[in-house]
Amino acid sequence: MTAENKPPVVSRGEWLAAIDTLRVREKAHTREGDAIAAARRRLPMAEVDPSAPLVEGKGHAPLIDVFEGRTQLFVSYHMWHDGHTAADQCEGCTFFTGQVPRTVLSAPA
Repeated sequence: MTAENKPPVVSRGEWLAAIDTLRVREKAHTREGDAIAAARRRLPMAEVDPSAPLVEGKGHAPLIDVFEGRTQLFVSYHMWHDGHTAADQCEGCTFFTGQVPRTVLSAPA
């Protein structure tokens, strides 16, 4: 940070007044974020055609077959570029899948 873009040095009282003003904005921001998250949770659901074709590890399959008898399935959209290795895919898209334990992906016993 250069000298010309450093914030001014002020008294403790001025700093406290400034931080109090900022906290009002921060709390409003937090409340709005919470309200948006609550609205997202209340979004209506849409029925998905179980015969919708997907590309999965074994090739193309209908959605219902991907469940393989499970009651729940986690699905995530990824920017996947054909012809590139997994290491060359979008880091943001592929980061989470590297964190999912293999047991979650296995079929039920």
